[in-house]
Amino acid sequence: MAEAEPEPVYSVVDDFELIANKELLPVDNEIIETKCEHWEIKDWSKLDTRTIGPIMKVGGHDWNILLFPKGNNQTECASIYLDLTNAKSNTDEYACAQFVVCISKLSDPTKYTLHSAQHRFTAEESDWGFTRFVPLTDLYNEATGYLEDDAVRITSIVRVVKDPTGILWHNFINYDSKKITGYVGLQNQGATCYMNSLFQSLFFTNSFRKAVYQIPTERDEPTKSIALALQRVFYNLQFSNLAVGTTELTRSFGWDSLEAFRQHDVQEFNRVLQDNLEIKMKNTPADGAIKNLFVGRMKSYIKCINVKYESSRSEDYYDIQLNVKGCKNLEESFRDYIVEETLEGDNKYMAEGYGLQDAKKGVIFESFPPVLHLQLKRFEYDMMRDMMVKINDRHEFPTDIDLEPYLSGNADKSKGHKYVLHGVLVHSGDLSGGHYFAFVKPEKDGNWFKFDDDRVIPSTLKEVLEENYGGEQLGIPGMNMRPNGRPMNRFTNAYMLVYIRECMLDQVLAPVTEQDIPRHLGERLEEEARIREQRRKDKEEQHLYMKAFIADDDTFRANTEFDFANFDEKDAVENRLLMSRIRKNQTFGEFKQEIAVGLGLPSSQFRLWLMVNRQNRTVRIDIPIPAEDNDSTVDEIRLRYATNQPNLRLYLERATAVDEHGQGVFPPQPQQSPVILIFIKLFSPEHQEIHGLNRLYVQKDAKVKSIIDTLKQMAGFSQEDEILIYEEIKATMIDLVDVESTFSQAELQDGDILCIQKRLTPQQEAIVLENGGKATVPLFMEYKTGRVFVQFSPVRPDGELPDMRLALHKDMLYEDIAALVARELNVDGDKLRLINPYNTSKLPPKRFSGMKLGKILANAYHNGAPVPANKATFLYEKLDVSLEEMESKCPVTVTVCAPTFKDAHTVEVLLPKDSGINDLKAALVAKDDKLAQDLDRIRIYDEMDGKFDKEYTDRAWRADIATRPALKVFAENIPEEEMEGNLNPNDIFIHVFHFQRTPNRTHSIPFKFLLKESESLADTKKRLQARTGLDDNEWSKVKINIVADDEENTTQISDQDEQLFSSHTYNAGDMIGLDHIDKSSKVDKTGAIFIRG
Repeated sequence: MAEAEPEPVYSVVDDFELIANKELLPVDNEIIETKCEHWEIKDWSKLDTRTIGPIMKVGGHDWNILLFPKGNNQTECASIYLDLTNAKSNTDEYACAQFVVCISKLSDPTKYTLHSAQHRFTAEESDWGFTRFVPLTDLYNEATGYLEDDAVRITSIVRVVKDPTGILWHNFINYDSKKITGYVGLQNQGATCYMNSLFQSLFFTNSFRKAVYQIPTERDEPTKSIALALQRVFYNLQFSNLAVGTTELTRSFGWDSLEAFRQHDVQEFNRVLQDNLEIKMKNTPADGAIKNLFVGRMKSYIKCINVKYESSRSEDYYDIQLNVKGCKNLEESFRDYIVEETLEGDNKYMAEGYGLQDAKKGVIFESFPPVLHLQLKRFEYDMMRDMMVKINDRHEFPTDIDLEPYLSGNADKSKGHKYVLHGVLVHSGDLSGGHYFAFVKPEKDGNWFKFDDDRVIPSTLKEVLEENYGGEQLGIPGMNMRPNGRPMNRFTNAYMLVYIRECMLDQVLAPVTEQDIPRHLGERLEEEARIREQRRKDKEEQHLYMKAFIADDDTFRANTEFDFANFDEKDAVENRLLMSRIRKNQTFGEFKQEIAVGLGLPSSQFRLWLMVNRQNRTVRIDIPIPAEDNDSTVDEIRLRYATNQPNLRLYLERATAVDEHGQGVFPPQPQQSPVILIFIKLFSPEHQEIHGLNRLYVQKDAKVKSIIDTLKQMAGFSQEDEILIYEEIKATMIDLVDVESTFSQAELQDGDILCIQKRLTPQQEAIVLENGGKATVPLFMEYKTGRVFVQFSPVRPDGELPDMRLALHKDMLYEDIAALVARELNVDGDKLRLINPYNTSKLPPKRFSGMKLGKILANAYHNGAPVPANKATFLYEKLDVSLEEMESKCPVTVTVCAPTFKDAHTVEVLLPKDSGINDLKAALVAKDDKLAQDLDRIRIYDEMDGKFDKEYTDRAWRADIATRPALKVFAENIPEEEMEGNLNPNDIFIHVFHFQRTPNRTHSIPFKFLLKESESLADTKKRLQARTGLDDNEWSKVKINIVADDEENTTQISDQDEQLFSSHTYNAGDMIGLDHIDKSSKVDKTGAIFIRG
């Protein structure tokens, strides 16, 4: 064995280029300059703790060494950094450099230690290097150290590299895509990177963007209109400075947040999207745009060799799927696509009129579209592994390609068919997951950019092409090898290419101007942006402001509920409540003047009362704010009078009289006044409504009856009418006032509310009650307090039955509610069932017989939180039978597996709860003619975890139907060989189940199977196949296994075994496991893509 060559010894003085080439990583970028400088230090021990070395000029920049001889942020090692000298003073200066720093003995330049790195030097990171460059013990060591006589040499080798993209070695902290590239990215919702890469490609297909803008969307809502949502995304991509969100767009598809976390096939998604947009473009200026841009035509043909006969069919295509496996490049993939197959021998073609003939079968392109989407088949089904796999083989594609060789001889070739690469969509990862991004060249003569979700970066042609061909890893020899010496495949490669016909580049990429964009779109988005900015500003300044709610007499009159007024912000306009956002440091006098200007009323002609929360949870006026407080800030007013309130609630009292100077006349402050201010509400039993009426100053020591005539006049009553006067103390306390008492004796004070009504005659009261009304204020307010509005929706929203919102009371019984809903629907109340959607039980829904609505709503929870009474929803269902009959029976859903398991279908029957197994069989036979008429020939069983669990007898059935509402029940015709008279004494029954690869991944329907003692394996297989209903092709892929009950031991049956019965010693619980692919869903389990129309 040959001895290893010794490591060469280099001198930092004479061999700096060799040291640089050895230590620095090779780069593809142009090297501007490499230079070496030596700094000889004579008095190391006298250096400052931070010492700056001499300036060296490399690549047009000044550099210096930053030296910390005793360490930086630690004391064990000397620290050395390379510094871009002027970066901090000139923030626009930056440089990309590789560097080596060496410390060596002055007397021996071959004795050194070094470190190397590469970095993007900027104002934010102007120095880079090594905090622990060399241990101080190594530096000072007399025998092996580098210091001698307190002197040492520091050598700097700096290589400045050209940065063609402007982002070489960028850390992307505070990276601004718009500033660097002029473009912005798209936010990733979770797993929407595949969608983002496609949208960027479509966005830069300018003709497509213009066509999308031509779809009329003025009256659309973005979350319900795909066209408008896409227009908004495109507009924001063009004009926004930040990455654009796509949540509105996915919502317009009808997707929930879970759907946004599923990765879909890009080709399928693109086709579904284009189909949807084509429908939206019908009969609009954009009609036909997608077909004109993306659709070509191809012909499939079979042409006889020896007779003049050809069968052909032409059809449109939106993209072309090309093989990657077995093709080195795009040209080979196209040749492979149109290669002819010879039909001969047993595979001859039956030509009409000529019989069986040798023939050529193939496809040829009749036209290519202006924008050509090529799908590279990176994913395919592996027969040996029985699963989908990704093809990472190297597959090259050019920046331009001539497609004329692949055109039919009859095609129009008057213009060239040279196509230019415009976009490369890339997948990084494997079948189970990964990441998608795109490279796009937005302008005809422009640069390439990488669009990676929210980040856009300039790219080189090598990054676009070579790095996405796939195949073996590129880089430094020996660094991309597996331990066994074999090169590693790259998992990042192109899966979709976008080419544009060269002669149509100017047309397809014509700039999208403001004239191409609907005016309403820009105006709408600009207004939304203005509102967002205002909200952001408001949020930032929120701590400087408070809200003031101002109620006046109009507010009180508009109130038809309990209390003085409704101070809910969202109902402010309806309730005639003035609302103002005011600065906390504004004086109360300034605030009052603003109100005066708004009302067109002198500030001297109104005064403001503070409104407070009383202990009984009512809001009432408290005291008028005195003029002495005009110089106080509004926040000081709040803290002084209403400490516990975050905002001000005020009552504006207009003066009813003015003096000779035009000043409003008001009673003195309450503590000095013999009068109080009370408010009057009027209740109308005839109309069943209550509302604010007026305000009234009264003498404290006057009797309540002294104002009766005034109250009658206010209410428009005649003097003969008797009235009742109540005090509204709180919602559940409306007390009759003794009119013989004084206001002081009745404990009435400023802000109290009196409710008045006519005293009804017995006849009048009877009429009110007959119409379902309340005759007095207390009864009416009690009703209003308990009133809730409940939404009722049909269980199946098919449009036949309506949604409706009804006013109910918390004391209503379930039966009364159901009767009311039935009357509204005009249906038989006995055949209407109400369902509580908040019931988490899996038991069938039951009526809440005898239960009040309030109790039902008290148990209504959604996502762990109680449902507000007025937000509650009930579902209703119109039944075919009476509810009583329905609840006395049990609905059972059965999967009927007849004639084979492949023909399985569900049947629902309604059975008495005490029914037996034969009752179930009879009900199934009555509904399904696939089942045997002889009930003894029907097997009823269930499954658990995909395996056969229990075959039902009467006793087992009655127990399970009562306790297992989610029962999965199956019915099948018992095979002839299992009937009595056909069984041999030694035959055994075994359970069969289906799985994919491992026994715990079960699928399909399990069943019971008879193993015959004397039957050959071939015959057993035939019976198994017949039971499953699989065709010969599907059955050929099934592997038969014997699986132990614990699933630990699995034995595959060999074709060489003569019998399934005798090839294995069966233990209790052993099963037959059929291992084959689950065809019930896609491999990736994502389901088919849907986009709402």
